[in-house]
Amino acid sequence: MTIYSGVGIASTASYSPKKIVYTEAIKGKYRFTREYLEKIGIEKVHVAEDDEYPTDMAVKAAKKAIQEANIYPEEIDLILYSYGAFPEYFIWAEYAKIQHEIGAKNAAAMRLDQACNAQIIALEYACAKIKSNAHINTVLIVSADVFREPIVNRWKNADACFFGDGASAAVIKRGVTTNEIIGVCNMTDGELNHLWRIPVGGTAVPLQSQHIQDGLFRIDMNRFALEYLKDDEERKRVAERMINTNIATLHRLLEKIGRKKSQVDKMITYNVGRYIIQNICDVMEMDIQDTSWNVCKNHGHMGPVDIFFNMDQMLKTTDIRSGQLVTIFSAGTGFSTASAAIQF
Repeated sequence: MTIYSGVGIASTASYSPKKIVYTEAIKGKYRFTREYLEKIGIEKVHVAEDDEYPTDMAVKAAKKAIQEANIYPEEIDLILYSYGAFPEYFIWAEYAKIQHEIGAKNAAAMRLDQACNAQIIALEYACAKIKSNAHINTVLIVSADVFREPIVNRWKNADACFFGDGASAAVIKRGVTTNEIIGVCNMTDGELNHLWRIPVGGTAVPLQSQHIQDGLFRIDMNRFALEYLKDDEERKRVAERMINTNIATLHRLLEKIGRKKSQVDKMITYNVGRYIIQNICDVMEMDIQDTSWNVCKNHGHMGPVDIFFNMDQMLKTTDIRSGQLVTIFSAGTGFSTASAAIQF
């Protein structure tokens, strides 16, 4: 028996915009080399239309998850929403809009944030709330992201991935004795908290028109990395530190659940470059074909959306089957890492 026994994943759902952009089509514009494209490995991303926003996609994914769980919206007790990039508006209760539009009139709603790790954090939070509160039986987890100019360039913002748009959701329910969460590990190394931020527009540096003209009201991780990590030696040190944190998170998870690497059947990761996924596979002594890479290369990185999106796609193609032990892993800016083990 585990700490969250009797609570499991009742359903998952995913949503992708119809528009697709292939990396091959944009390589000339951004002067990407063949070597770089092969290193990243992401072949295409889905892109939201100009009038399609994160909450629109979140509602679609949420409704699918509710239908798959065979429940009514009124049965939902709690909604946990997250995004990694940008909402439609700043200082806005977008989680309340989602609650209203899906008809979950009996649910409390809130936003959880740990960047790209948010769905794993939400998964543990949902299980803990159900186990500790007899009046909470059903929790909806939902995430959505749109990466749009001029605030972010989906192709050039980071050198570890390309960004895609999408949404995913999951229903966590009391009484589900399959798909149980048997362990979670979460770590934060805050030294690099400054690498993912818009440097103007907050209380430290109030927004001025000149900031927009100077291109400061935008996210650019590569720019900040060059500014704060000024030489190759420093960049190498930071890269090794992040890799070590990834390794430590996965090792601690296995220690918590008393399992060996060889007992893990599948692994769901966040959707970053192939070289990073391969590094994680090497740590876990796992073939990349036993991971979510085949989903990743066709959708790109969608912030916290990745985890349940990939899980949903893998369940549909029977890449994940009953009886398998599956680990999930993500890393988020700040920098934080999160992993969990699920017994299907």
